Amino acid sequence: MLKQRIELNARAAIERALEGAQSEDSFVEFKTQWPVDHGKAARQIAALCNAARGSEAMWVVGVDEKGRHVKGALAEELSSWWPRVESHFDGVAPGLTTVAFDWAPGRTVVVLSLQTDNAPYVFVTKKEPYSREIPWRSGERTRSARRGEVLELLVPKLDMPGWEFVSARATLSQHSPTLRFEGDLYLETNQPLSLPHHRCHSYATYGLDSETVDLAFSFRTNTRDVRAVERVVRVAEPAVLHVSADADVELDAFQDLWDLHWHLVLGLGLSGDSISTSVRLTTDAVPPNQFTRRVWSALKP
Repeated sequence: MLKQRIELNARAAIERALEGAQSEDSFVEFKTQWPVDHGKAARQIAALCNAARGSEAMWVVGVDEKGRHVKGALAEELSSWWPRVESHFDGVAPGLTTVAFDWAPGRTVVVLSLQTDNAPYVFVTKKEPYSREIPWRSGERTRSARRGEVLELLVPKLDMPGWEFVSARATLSQHSPTLRFEGDLYLETNQPLSLPHHRCHSYATYGLDSETVDLAFSFRTNTRDVRAVERVVRVAEPAVLHVSADADVELDAFQDLWDLHWHLVLGLGLSGDSISTSVRLTTDAVPPNQFTRRVWSALKP
């Protein structure tokens, strides 16, 4: 996964945590600082990656979720911390991609993006009579995996599709408080997919404080590869979805705004899996008191 996408996903999770939303689910865990108990950290990471079964899993270090505060962490500590954690795995440890970014001046957040496609991950307990364990994440608890969960790890999972925005823009007029988004999302899949509307959501973030606004959204399709039936979109092969979203906003908050981030989360049937993507939109500066209509367009990578 691109480091830019990892950062955007982490920022979205942090924003939800600061708002008090339930962010620490099966695949994301926040840590205020680097854990000093390396064995405990290894067991928690193994449990997280086993439960994710190929989906993205993240540790976000430097965030106090309960206190709704970004404290920051030293990125330099990872080089000595991770080898000690890795030594508690039997054989294979999760692959690791690290991203560090400044949430605010002097407050660096470190994201550990964990590759989970080589499960099961086995934890070395170093205790008798059971010297090995397959941990499992259940809610906010870490426990030993049950037989059915171990079987799930051994059964091939649905291949995750590829996806990206190929175009996107947002508009806002001084005559209407509705912020409108339009975009084309390319989906690449080698097997049929179902996208039920009730398992999808969209939101936008903006401003220095990364404020969030939820968006009402819909899909529009007109190709033979995509069918929309009763608020369920079915994709049979690589195709483009046209996505629109909107929300009523305060005009004053947007008339001098240069950048927006549009986020989209798509649930894949009832599997519990989802894919998420986001795109940065930008606009030219507008002289004061000359705001009539703003258009933000996607920045090309």
